[in-house]
Amino acid sequence: MESEIEPVMASITEGGELDEVNEEGAKGIAQAPPSQPTIRSLKREKAWALRSVLKVFVVRTEPNYAQPWQMRPQRSATGSAFVVDTEGRHIITNAHVVSNATSVHVRRPGNPKKWKATVLCEAKSSDLTLLTVEDPLFWEDDLRPLEFVDVPDLQHPIFVVGYPMGGDSLSITKGIVSRITMTRYAVASNKLLGIQIDAAINPGNSGGPAFADLEQGKVAGVAFSKITHADNVGYIIPWMIVAHFLSEYREHGTFRGSCSGGFRFQDMENTHLRAYLKVPENRSGCVVYKIDPLSEACQVLDVMDVVMEVDSVPIADDGTVQFRDDERVEFSHIVRCKHIGDTLHLTILRNGQEMEASYQLGQLRPLVPVLHGLDCTPSYFIVGGLVFVPLSIPFLEHAYGTRKWRQLSPIPLLGMITEYRSFADEQVVVLVQVLASELNFGYNFSTMHCHSFNGMKLHNLQHLAQLVDTCTDRYADILMFLAQVFHCLCRLGKPGCPFNLNFFDAGHRGCWSCTTV
Repeated sequence: MESEIEPVMASITEGGELDEVNEEGAKGIAQAPPSQPTIRSLKREKAWALRSVLKVFVVRTEPNYAQPWQMRPQRSATGSAFVVDTEGRHIITNAHVVSNATSVHVRRPGNPKKWKATVLCEAKSSDLTLLTVEDPLFWEDDLRPLEFVDVPDLQHPIFVVGYPMGGDSLSITKGIVSRITMTRYAVASNKLLGIQIDAAINPGNSGGPAFADLEQGKVAGVAFSKITHADNVGYIIPWMIVAHFLSEYREHGTFRGSCSGGFRFQDMENTHLRAYLKVPENRSGCVVYKIDPLSEACQVLDVMDVVMEVDSVPIADDGTVQFRDDERVEFSHIVRCKHIGDTLHLTILRNGQEMEASYQLGQLRPLVPVLHGLDCTPSYFIVGGLVFVPLSIPFLEHAYGTRKWRQLSPIPLLGMITEYRSFADEQVVVLVQVLASELNFGYNFSTMHCHSFNGMKLHNLQHLAQLVDTCTDRYADILMFLAQVFHCLCRLGKPGCPFNLNFFDAGHRGCWSCTTV
């Protein structure tokens, strides 16, 4: 089972108590290595970097996808941020720190005043947000931008600075770079390059800098998550992902999204598979098994093509490319570093013949939307007390729990997560709840895929609403898929009219009904 990665969300301040230290303990402390540098212990000319690390105060109201007609209760939280551009007055933090915020304020270290901040640009797939403070007084003091450096080598020292739970003042923890790997920045999103560190990251550290050189103010990445039930396994966002986000904002004024190669692949380590695909001994790559019909890849790639090179970089049979000496990452990293509209060059093998293929990259179009505010917003349709919503990851999280939705969600719905859309506005319409009344007494269904209405296959939730609105019959048939066995046949009248619900199971060749007037 894959370890669960938990964003280090904003925290609520907690108090603590100090234990007594006896004489022997005091001697042990005296002999201990010196503590990590703080603003007071560093010389003033070297403490400027810490003064650019801010505490973020957020009040948020989140949507409720399980009951989309209402919002979740308002709550307050905190996180971290830091200055990256004083001329443009730009502050960077994590997207999950300020998502769904109704109020955002920032505070400088050692200064009690909280300044109103405004969101300039948000990239949920990269978990990054750009803030600004419009009040010029905020920028008058000695506030300098922090600079990023390229991905540090393994074992390189890292200082994580921010405002984690356990106190209100600035905190510094030290560790090293443990690993360079591809990781998910959000649930069910595409993997991006991440830096794993062993410095302590806790709730409230989100959005803070991880310094490769604290004295010079050189930042290796932005703290954003940790693995639950593991000791000191945290992740920071490297410079190349931040640079991609900032360049999108400078050129387009918004973040258009991460690129998708437009196809899914499997490894090619099996010798029999290599022989079947006629792959030469001196070549390697991965096998295309699904293609996005809305992408340009659909015009140049075929299922069972072997992708051997991406932008002239060889791909191994396990789907990885060389990153640095003795380090490898998934080849999708090369795709993610590109912008929408850039050209991807592939070397492929088709029926034993090597050829070149090129196409423009677009945004991922999953059949099941992944992130609130990125590719979905709450919507619903109610008729006869039956509640329909579009299937999305946020809905599954809210209905079955953020940590347990993969285990508890209906299997047929989970199988749709890896599918592509057939047309731009396609949605999976799901019956999620029956609001009890005499009109629908005896209906005990929930979370079922709604396939068609009166024989018309549903395109999306809007299509269902239009079909119901234009239906002139006393009854309507709503076809429901029930697992992978067959389906349910629902006959439903408009509000205020009697309706009849029939179940039909082809396996039993029988039906039974319940009528309410």
